[in-house]
Amino acid sequence: MTDFNDKFMALTDEFPYIRFVSAKIDADRLKVTLAVVYKKSREKDFTENKNRILAQAAKLLPPSARIELSASPSVFTSGEVMRCALDYLHRESAYVFAAVAKENIVIQTGDDPFISIGLPADVAEYAHAENIDSGLKKYIDAHLFSDITVRITAREEDMEAVRKVLTASTHRPKFSYERPEEGRRINPAGRTPYYGEAIEGSAQYICDCIEPGYTTLYGTMSDVKIHEYTPKKAQSEDEKRKFATFFLDDGTGKIRCVFFPGAKSQGALKYFIDGATVIAEGKLDYDERLGDGSLQFRLTRISGCEKANYKVNNVVRLVDDRYVCVHPKKYVALSQSYLYSGRRAPLTKEPLVVFALLTSSQNKYAPGELIEIGAAKMVDGVITETFESLIRPHVEMTEEARLAAGLLASDLAGKPTYEQVVPDFYKFFDGYTLTAFPIDWNINVLRPCFDKLHIPMPPLAEITKYADASLLRAARPKNTRRAMPAAEAYAKILANI
Repeated sequence: MTDFNDKFMALTDEFPYIRFVSAKIDADRLKVTLAVVYKKSREKDFTENKNRILAQAAKLLPPSARIELSASPSVFTSGEVMRCALDYLHRESAYVFAAVAKENIVIQTGDDPFISIGLPADVAEYAHAENIDSGLKKYIDAHLFSDITVRITAREEDMEAVRKVLTASTHRPKFSYERPEEGRRINPAGRTPYYGEAIEGSAQYICDCIEPGYTTLYGTMSDVKIHEYTPKKAQSEDEKRKFATFFLDDGTGKIRCVFFPGAKSQGALKYFIDGATVIAEGKLDYDERLGDGSLQFRLTRISGCEKANYKVNNVVRLVDDRYVCVHPKKYVALSQSYLYSGRRAPLTKEPLVVFALLTSSQNKYAPGELIEIGAAKMVDGVITETFESLIRPHVEMTEEARLAAGLLASDLAGKPTYEQVVPDFYKFFDGYTLTAFPIDWNINVLRPCFDKLHIPMPPLAEITKYADASLLRAARPKNTRRAMPAAEAYAKILANI
């Protein structure tokens, strides 16, 4: 039905939310039944325009034919992707279909969706030669309104690698909501398009914007500024265009925004004024201008709206039932001190997690991003476990800063981000008192990470409550800034080793 869809779209662009997937012909009754899928979110539009869609489709068929529609909503789930894949392979290639086993199919439906199919080497080679992967992609895209990546691999070990990646990328944390029945969405009324089509659906809380991706946000504009720039493809140096920067505040958080209208849409900037209440679609991405890992919002559509009255639905992240990215290690002391019954008593038997951090800057007033956590768990004055991980910053470190931290460029390549590491650290310290030297500076580095991930603040204690500050200063390794040696050194002081 690819040709039919192409001709239909050439005939009219009013219905981008539908796809024709098959046609059943009854020659005796001169009847054609067109199977069509539509976006679930656009069900109301489809229902209202069903007769118009039918009339447009009739123009592409013989006048004598009686046409009916068989409609169903499209829902992008792993089950639907699997169904589409098996249906396509069954129709197009019995040879490939016979070699497919469900256990060798891996599907991801979140960000960057993909389906990976493991086949015997000769079958995979045949599938590539017959363009089965590209055909499958078109089939799934047409049925499920997706932009999915299709991978056909010839080795089972490749599938295992895919599963490992999938396991890490699809972990879904659990949260406790203050008012779970209301969710964490804002749905303002009275929407008026300013740029692009009117925005449908609800907006997420700004405080929930913790990673890049496309989203919808609501809020009030502030600090609106209109700037000028010269486009890359300008015909002359005098050619200028305008863009806007501002902050959007929904009561849960505040985020920097930027909007670049096209040459023919500069008039939309008249709506950008302090105090205006809007709902906008766009892409969240890291703000390289600031270089601290914070996000900015680049608008693609914006509508004016009424001020929404709502009570913020608070959320607290629950402790994961397993470690996802970083796993603690059992602590084995190089010293034999523990074997001696006559060793000195520990300075404290309080259950503690002693931690140290490494950041991308040596400036204590502007420490930059978190790039390492090192921690030691203490039970009854004995070090039992350690937690250690380097963290890839969102903004690449300068060579000077990296060398000052004692790191090579390769040390941070491929490492997890703080969004992946900090939840595992949360599991590690859950039920313990956190302590560091000094506690205030270290917590101020961690606090933004906790806030963005909705991790509650644990009990805190200044380590000098148990040990003399001069001992702690002397214990810190002098030849390295790395976090784990420092955390271990402080813990040994408390263990009186």
